[in-house]
Amino acid sequence: MGGLHGLGLCLALCFGAVIGSVPVRLVGGRSRCHGRVELLQNGAWGSICASGWDRAASRVLCRELGCGRPRLIPAPCSPPAADGPPVTLQWVQCSGQEPALAHCVLQPRDAPSCPSDRLAAIDCEEPFGLRLSGGPGRCAGRLEVQRNGSWGTVCDDGWSAANAAVVCQELGCREVPAELLGDRPRFGPGTGRIWLDDVRCRGQEGTLQDCAHRAWGYHDCTHDEDVGVVCQDP
Repeated sequence: MGGLHGLGLCLALCFGAVIGSVPVRLVGGRSRCHGRVELLQNGAWGSICASGWDRAASRVLCRELGCGRPRLIPAPCSPPAADGPPVTLQWVQCSGQEPALAHCVLQPRDAPSCPSDRLAAIDCEEPFGLRLSGGPGRCAGRLEVQRNGSWGTVCDDGWSAANAAVVCQELGCREVPAELLGDRPRFGPGTGRIWLDDVRCRGQEGTLQDCAHRAWGYHDCTHDEDVGVVCQDP
């Protein structure tokens, strides 16, 4: 069984944060980025009906918790009827772009139409990290990304100026015009896994992980092909 059931274990863990003006926590999960969603309203914790929770709401909450993107919405931790608070929200409507869950439309429960064993839960990826190493400063170096807590490199297959532009923007640096760079910059081979290969950005993405690429960890490269990026300091 998958989701929050894991191997039949439901850990008594509780992770939370104040999101906007609505305190929120994740309960029963294996980490701070995983669990049943509960919100504090009128001095009491309440849960959300799973039928009124979608991927857009998960994107907002994962981002506000400082986690990565949502995985598939998991089943709730069992048994929620015994351990979970009452369902106080029938549904949450988000566009996915809100800065906090409090900015979404929160519909109070107005009828007993939500089964107690179907409570909203999320399973977010661990935070995505990005850095440039081995260069003269934080805006130039060998590109390294963090996946599930482990740092690795990016292969230069198909690397483009659009890819570099996304990296520079994500790091808060300024893009260097491609015609000024000359040959592709190199900052030596890295270590660890080669996380990404065949990255294809349009240049408008907000983060490198939103660009097209091979599946994480799949590549046909060696560390001699680790890509370097040169941006300008802000």
